[in-house]
Amino acid sequence: MHSPADLPWCVIGAGPSGLTALKHLHAAGVAAECLERETGIGGNWRFGSGTSRVFASTRLISSRRLTEYGDFRMPADWPAYPDHRQCLAYLQAYAAEFGLAEHVATGVAVERIEPAGPPGAGWIVHATGRPPRSYAGVVIASGHNHVPRWPEIPGAFTGDLLHAADYKSPTEPLAIAGRRVLVIGGGNSGCDLAVECSRHAALTAHSTRRGYFVVPRFIVGRPADLRGERLLKMHAPLWLRRLVALRGIAGTIGLPWSHGLLRPDHRLFETHPVVNADLLGRIDANAIRPAGDVAAFAGASVLFRDGGRQDFDVVICATGYHTTLPFIDCRLLGATTADGTPRLFMNLLHPDRDDVAVVGLIQPDSGQWGITGVQARLVAGMASATRWAPRAAAWLYARRRRPGRRSPIRYVDSPRHTLEVEHFAYRRELERLVTALDRRLRAWRAQPTVEA
Repeated sequence: MHSPADLPWCVIGAGPSGLTALKHLHAAGVAAECLERETGIGGNWRFGSGTSRVFASTRLISSRRLTEYGDFRMPADWPAYPDHRQCLAYLQAYAAEFGLAEHVATGVAVERIEPAGPPGAGWIVHATGRPPRSYAGVVIASGHNHVPRWPEIPGAFTGDLLHAADYKSPTEPLAIAGRRVLVIGGGNSGCDLAVECSRHAALTAHSTRRGYFVVPRFIVGRPADLRGERLLKMHAPLWLRRLVALRGIAGTIGLPWSHGLLRPDHRLFETHPVVNADLLGRIDANAIRPAGDVAAFAGASVLFRDGGRQDFDVVICATGYHTTLPFIDCRLLGATTADGTPRLFMNLLHPDRDDVAVVGLIQPDSGQWGITGVQARLVAGMASATRWAPRAAAWLYARRRRPGRRSPIRYVDSPRHTLEVEHFAYRRELERLVTALDRRLRAWRAQPTVEA
């Protein structure tokens, strides 16, 4: 019978997070296989698959330079904000570059995972089409946008009601041309949908609970996030970064109140960034009608909290997702019954177990894939230390039992920000941990081998 140390690790999901986890486990000498429920790699970026949430028109809202993996650049001749087709091609090229495809089993849906025993005993993975298998450890990298979050609106709407999770294009799953459309939600999906619908619908209204800052894709010809990154690398204080960013936004697309919108009830950077170059111009052109919070449905009518009432044919709810990992009891990851959100060190590592991690359980205010690459390096280091270097493993165990560093930004208290992290500080802390763990692993490798 094999001990857990002799078993491979299991990576669940072959999207951006799973691929980099698989790559770094193998690079660290840890055997691993990846299970993917769809017929190919790409995860959310595999447009048209059952689990994909992207639209036909989706492109990145973070620049390619702040999105790409640190060890694999996106082509220099690509646009600053690649579309979903290019994103999928990039992930496929990443898998080919590092020989990952042979370690990915596609068409295998994980149904349940459970501990094989106490911490250190490994995990048992139940998946479709094969008997349960034991693994030394598990990396959950399946994403968390599975269960749509619907707004709690009393009454019934007799038109077409759908969630952004199911929207694909102006004709799928239903045609919106010539119809009256209400989009609910002030995040990036809601703003993108409002702009897209405004080009086809007879009327487009956009309902938000509060005012939001909108960031253009480019400021003076350069991606807005790269301009912000320069100030972060210069260690500019938060007040100065806000001042520079506000001036750049005002000089490019204007601040919300200059377009007749509500002033935000928070400061810039205190909500997840809304990146959109067209929204405010469409509002100025009266192609999008701003609306307040929805109070109730009444047949074909929507009642707003400000007393307004309007008939619509279609309502699209771009109201986010519940944080769920459906194949595991999230209490095993420290979740409480209140919301089911795992409570992990840096949203990544279990405080007590060295054999499980959740890569990608973050919402950074910039690109994510490069950050998940650093997460994966830390997970691979933990797996290596657990198997071969007990002192290094003990150091990491003690480190993640300490309280994490506070975010430099206090985000608005809402479900939207449950997983929000300030990308620069978060990545820097990850890199510190990786460097320190690598140093301890190198010290272990340098020890003389004692022969029997």
